[in-house]
Amino acid sequence: MNSINEAQREYWRTRWAWVERQEQMDLQLGVFGIAAMDALPEISQMDVLDVGCGCGHTTLQLKDRVGDGRVVGVDISEKLLDAARRRSQGDVEFLEADAQVDPLRGPYDIVFSRFGVMFFEDPVAAFHNLRASTSAGAKLSFVCWQGPEKNPWITVPNRAAMTLVELPSRSADAPDPFSFADPDRVADVLHQAGWTNVDIESFTTEVTLGGGVDSRLAALHAYEFSPVKAVVDSSSSLLHEPVVDVMHAALKPHEENGIVKLAGAAWIVTAST
Repeated sequence: MNSINEAQREYWRTRWAWVERQEQMDLQLGVFGIAAMDALPEISQMDVLDVGCGCGHTTLQLKDRVGDGRVVGVDISEKLLDAARRRSQGDVEFLEADAQVDPLRGPYDIVFSRFGVMFFEDPVAAFHNLRASTSAGAKLSFVCWQGPEKNPWITVPNRAAMTLVELPSRSADAPDPFSFADPDRVADVLHQAGWTNVDIESFTTEVTLGGGVDSRLAALHAYEFSPVKAVVDSSSSLLHEPVVDVMHAALKPHEENGIVKLAGAAWIVTAST
C-alpha cells in the first residue's frame, strides 16, 4: 500500500475505541448519517460506495436501502474493517484501501460518507479519485462537521480537558474533523475535482453523548475520542483520571434524566458527476 496518508493509516490502526465503543458511537452519530442518506434520490438497485465506512454501520444501512444493489465499504483501517466484516456476516463487501489514490472497484452510482472524507492529505485528489470510480450521472452525498463553535458536544469536554493538557496547534485545513468546516472550501474542493451541482445544507440537532449515558460515562466516552488522550498516553507526567474528572464537571450541567445532550451542527453536501 502506498505511503500517502500514512499518518492517517497509523492513527486509525490504533483507534481501538472505535471498535470497542462502536454501538455507542453509532447511536451518537446515526442521525447525521441518515440525514445524508435522505438527501439522496431513491437508490434501490444501485451500486454504492461508502467512504470511510469504519465499523460498517452506515454500509449496512445503505444495503437495506439498495436491496439487490451492491454496497462496498472502503476504509484505511484494517482494525475497523475486521469489526465491520464481523457484524455484516457477508452481506456487503469491504475494501481496505486509501480512497485518495487506490482503485475502488467501481463504477458506482452513489458515493456516500458519514464523517469519512475530512482526513485526506489531498482532498482534491481524493474526490477526483472518487469521481473516477463512478458511473455517468452518479450522485455524491456526505456529512461533515461545521466549526467547533457550532459543536459544543465536542468543545465543552475538550476545552475543559485543555485546562490540564496542552494540545498542539492546528491549521484550518489540516486533515482532522473540522477540515471541512468552511462550506466555501468544500465547494471549491469538489469543483476542482470535477463534481457539479454542489449543494451544501446546514443540519443541526442535539447529540446524545455516548449514545445516552450519564455525565460520568459521557466524560469517559468523550475522553476516549478526544485528542487529549494521545497527549496523555504519550506523557510520563499526565494521568487520565484528573482529565476525565474535569470533563465530567463540564458535562454535568448538561445532564438531564441521566442523559447528556449538547448541540451539534454539520453540513450535508451533495453533488453530481
